[in-house]
Formats: sequence, C-alpha cells, structure tokens
Amino acid sequence: MRNFSIFILLSFLFILSGCISDDKFGLSPYKEIKTFEIAGQAAPTVIDKEALTITIPFNEGEDVSAKTPSNIVISNLATIDPPAGEARNFTAPVLYTVTAEDGSQAQWEVIASVAEPQPQLPNSNFDLWYDTGGYMQPGENAESTIWDTANAGVTIAGPANTVPEDLGNGDLAVKMVSTRAPLLVRMAAATLYTGSFTDGFPDPVDPRSNIDFGTLFSGQPNAFRVDYRYLPGDEYLDGRGNPLPGGDQADIYVLLENRDGDQVQRVATGWYRSNMEVTDWTTLEVPLTYGELPSSDPTFEYANIRAGEAWAPAGTRPTHITVVFSSSALGDDFTGAIGSELWINNFELVY
Repeated sequence: MRNFSIFILLSFLFILSGCISDDKFGLSPYKEIKTFEIAGQAAPTVIDKEALTITIPFNEGEDVSAKTPSNIVISNLATIDPPAGEARNFTAPVLYTVTAEDGSQAQWEVIASVAEPQPQLPNSNFDLWYDTGGYMQPGENAESTIWDTANAGVTIAGPANTVPEDLGNGDLAVKMVSTRAPLLVRMAAATLYTGSFTDGFPDPVDPRSNIDFGTLFSGQPNAFRVDYRYLPGDEYLDGRGNPLPGGDQADIYVLLENRDGDQVQRVATGWYRSNMEVTDWTTLEVPLTYGELPSSDPTFEYANIRAGEAWAPAGTRPTHITVVFSSSALGDDFTGAIGSELWINNFELVY
C-alpha cells in the first residue's frame, strides 16, 4: 500500500511539472506569444521571438480594419493586453503587451500583411546594397532585406563572389563569379536568392543546409523576367576536378510554394538553365507552370520536387516564393567552371 501511495504521489508531481514546464517553481518570467491566428489569414503566422514581431499574411483586398484574433497562446501564468477576444484595427501594426507572472513585460508588434494585387519583390532591381563590414549585400539593411548570398561562407577564407556592379547613373546590377575555393572543396559557385544564410560554419558536404530559402509571398504571376549576361568558364569539371562534357550552366529559377509547418507543397515552377554564352545584356522571360511538371518537360529532371515535398492541388495559393540565381547550376556538388560569370538586373514578376 505504501508503494502504491508513493507511485500516486510521483505521478502527481510528474503531471504538475509538465503543466508548469516553462515557469518552473518561482514566479514565471516568461512572456512569449506562442500562437497568434486570425480567421481568414492566407498563410501560417510568422513569429520572430527575437524581434518580438508577428506577421500574419492576408490575400489582396482583405479588410483588416476590425479583425478578432481566433487563437492566441501565451506563456503559462502570463496575461495579454488587449485581450484575446477583442477586435482590433490591423491596418497599422497593433501592439500587444504580455505580462509575465513576475511582473516583467514584453511588447509584441502584430502586423497584418495584406498582399498587393500584383506584388513585386522589394529591391528586385538590385539598386540597394549595404556594407556588412567585410563585403556588400543586396538590400537596404540586414534587418529588412529578403535577399541573401553565400558571401558569409565564401569570405571566411577569400573575397566575396557575389558583388554589386555599377552600370552608371545609379543603376546597380549583381555580378556573380564561380571562384576557386581556398578550403576543403574545389570551387564555390556564386549565388543570390530569397532567404537567408544560416549561422554556423558552412557545411562542405551539403551547402544547401546552410540556407533557408524563400520569403513570404501570395501572388500568382504568370512568368518572371530578368536582364542577364552569362560567360561560362573554360574548364567544366566535377567536384573532384575531372573533366565533364558540355559546359558550365547558369541557373535562374522561381518556385512558388505553400508551406504549413514542415509540409511543403510546390504550387508553380519557372526554371531556366543554360550553358549558352550571352555577352550582351539580354532580357529573359520564363513562364511559370502551375501544378505538377510533366515528365516530358525539358526541366523535369532538375526542377522536380525534392524529397519530402509534394505537388500542391489545383487552386492552392502560394505562401512563399523562392528565387535563385547561380553562376554554376551544379555548384551544390562543387561541379562547374571556375571563372563562370553571371550578371543579373531588373528582376520582375509578370502578371
């Protein structure tokens, strides 16, 4: 009987500890917003715990002047003001104050992001660049830009290989050069993409693991257009330095995706890959194919969905867009020609 009583007591303590896991045994200092949802939102909420911002995407034309949150989850024993069931005008950012049990407070900014009817990506003419202290990056500053490069990894032991190119009269383009890698691998392809390069030392086996691709987006363009030049390097080699037939290839593509947690569905695909030398500035327009790519599509082999992804059902609206430019299409495998040069300018989504 005594053992049974001890078992009951331990079970009770275990359940109790599970209920108060984030406040432990003193007055809780926790004041997080863990979930914030509004009925009718177009995509999952994005919560930035460091910046204390919450972004909720809505489709174009959505009236957000009197929206009532449908689900707010905050830290145990904390309170929130305004209350969860109160309608607010989200045409401008709304401040929510979360007060922890110990009296400390955090002020969260909730932003209803209503899509434009035919949205373009910010700084898609690439005229804005900021100085990181060691190299230049596209955007007004690190906090607001949607564009990133692999410069953070390349500059560990060498110069940046994605840089601004001044065309005159305030017009800047992007110049990307596949360079000889000073450490561990043969070469480093230059890239520009929507997303961010993650913290930590680059993975020499899988460079993509250091990149979070994509940015929030809910438009439905028919195609994309970009000005470009491409000069492939002389020696097209695999990752071990063995000669390959053909030549290096520029990679330029757009993926529209619907993301919900870890689930990724491909909504549309537009992909251009070519080893053709283009010495003069040329305008390229690539259509977006919505739905599953047929096996007869020339891009099917490399543009197909990746493991763990799925094709989105017809009519699915995207939540994210991934745009990628690379001076060597197979640079992930350290395959390509050192010296391949890709310039791009004036990226535009076509509706």
